Amino acid sequence: MKIAGLALVLAFAGASFAAAQQASRHAQTAENDPDLKEMRDYRLSMDNIQKYVAAFKALSNDPTATCLKDNPPGNAKTLAEGDKIIANCGHAVADIRGAGLKPHDFMVMTGALVGDVLAVQMKKQGTIKQYPDTISPENAAFLEQNYDKVQALLAPLMQHQSE
Repeated sequence: MKIAGLALVLAFAGASFAAAQQASRHAQTAENDPDLKEMRDYRLSMDNIQKYVAAFKALSNDPTATCLKDNPPGNAKTLAEGDKIIANCGHAVADIRGAGLKPHDFMVMTGALVGDVLAVQMKKQGTIKQYPDTISPENAAFLEQNYDKVQALLAPLMQHQSE
């Protein structure tokens, strides 16, 4: 059974976390905020993006994960608080582990993936000229080289949003 809107909530939760971290970057940077540093230092790969998509789909199809809709981990002030939300939500931890990720990595990856893909997209469109310090040069290069492949992997998540 699919949980209508869970994918949308998780996506917006991750985007909210990344956006909140980005918006407050005048006071917080990847150098002085451990959560931003951890997200920047997380290395994206095709393998971990595939695992992320599988975990996202598993959560979207798990009726016990509706608590993520009520209390999105991306709205937490810190990664640690987001980890606790996931840990206390039904079978969410098992869903994420079943896809080959640790729940904390899922949380970190949500912020990294959303923020980094958005930054690369904005640069490709000419909206920004240089990347913010929250995206590592390695992730920027990886996403630039694999942009179409990554977009194809993330496309099913967008389908879940419209259901």
